[in-house]
Amino acid sequence: MRRLQHVLKFGLWFSAMACAGPQADAAQATAASAPAKPALRVAHTEAMAYPLLSISPPNRLSGGFLKDLGDLIAAELGTEARHLLVARRRMESTVMGGEADIACYYSPHWIPVAGPHWTVPVVPQVERVVSLAAQPLPFEGLSDLQGKRIAVLLGYQFPQLQAAFESGQVTRLDERQVELLFRRLRLGMADALITSEVEIAGYFKRFPEERERFHISHRSFSITDTQCLVSPGSPWRLAAINEALTRLIQRGTVARLAQRYGMSGGR
Repeated sequence: MRRLQHVLKFGLWFSAMACAGPQADAAQATAASAPAKPALRVAHTEAMAYPLLSISPPNRLSGGFLKDLGDLIAAELGTEARHLLVARRRMESTVMGGEADIACYYSPHWIPVAGPHWTVPVVPQVERVVSLAAQPLPFEGLSDLQGKRIAVLLGYQFPQLQAAFESGQVTRLDERQVELLFRRLRLGMADALITSEVEIAGYFKRFPEERERFHISHRSFSITDTQCLVSPGSPWRLAAINEALTRLIQRGTVARLAQRYGMSGGR
């Protein structure tokens, strides 16, 4: 009798496995055939420096706030980030032409791209006026810059000062690198420079001995909400990226990341 029960149990188990086998195989085949999510292609300009980006020789992106942010967005989307370094002048065409999906730490005030291509605000960019500590320029408003020589980065826009630049009330001095802005000021070839807090922090990280030589205005020159520009040809839709960013912001992840890199106002 026991032998018969054993045979019957084995027969039932074998029948169940035989029925489940095709279903399990079908489920595995469906999972295997499901297309993998595309990588999130994140574009960065080669001109950016720490704390936004850390670039190791020969030209390898190794860290920085924007790399970490791109990795976090990709993880929220369930994929991986692929980071691309491009020339500043090619940033807009790289994203809008579909070679990259996204580029962060930009603003529609800087890149004239209209339409639904901008994400929710991520972090603000704060610009300050820097002068020599031995000859500090007290900055409380635009009138304090009248008659001054102001060093700025080539290609950067300053709408508040554009009329003064054009009329000659304020002299604009362009340089290609942050180091050259500080050099011009140090040599007395400019009265002040205007650049962002992150670029100031990056300069002092590279040249800590220079910190005591310069005075940084307590009052900000400008505060601009930065956003991410999303390609119209990206497989990742703007709504999905906004949802990912919103979750990161609401959890405080972006704020902690900004704080870790010494940046202002992580949301």
